[in-house]
Amino acid sequence: MANQIWNGGGMCNINFIPQPIFEVKTIIDVTNLGFQAAMEGPVKGLIKKVKHKIGNPIGIYVVYTSGNDFAVSSGSTSPIGAGGVIIENFRIKDDIPEFTLFGSIALSNRALNAPFTFAHEAGHVLLTELDKQPFNNIFKFNAIDPTGPFINPVTGNSDTAHSNLVGNLMAPMLPNIIPTIDPLQLKKARMSRIFQNAIIK
Repeated sequence: MANQIWNGGGMCNINFIPQPIFEVKTIIDVTNLGFQAAMEGPVKGLIKKVKHKIGNPIGIYVVYTSGNDFAVSSGSTSPIGAGGVIIENFRIKDDIPEFTLFGSIALSNRALNAPFTFAHEAGHVLLTELDKQPFNNIFKFNAIDPTGPFINPVTGNSDTAHSNLVGNLMAPMLPNIIPTIDPLQLKKARMSRIFQNAIIK
């Protein structure tokens, strides 16, 4: 489904190639974990452990967690997936940031029955960019959707990681039918370091 969306009509040429599944004894129950806490804590730790064991290949690593939803503050929708990046070997060389980038995705039990969740979370990975203006000498990586920001119609809050287009793959709430993807999103995704480094030559 992700390939159908991200490579619809051959416009983008982004294909996700499944790799072997590693079964581990570690259980990450996200029921009481917010998605940020999960991604920065146990999910990141498990991914780093597995990828180092298999030789650190560039790609997007997916962790299947326990629990139907990630924990969330009251009044918000419970997330069923999360996508981000893992940065390693960050350094400044000749005033230019250099680093190794890996994709990281965590999916809850309920995400397995939502056919577009992986494609959406992979979008967060591919649309993450380096903020070239450091704050207090600290560089940040942010998921910025080129068709956003999403403006919450109830609260008025702005969300740069999601699209403001109805029915789009990167909208906060995925539609029940195959979501659309915008040429601006495809163009930016193709520029992702993960995609560029993972191209099979």
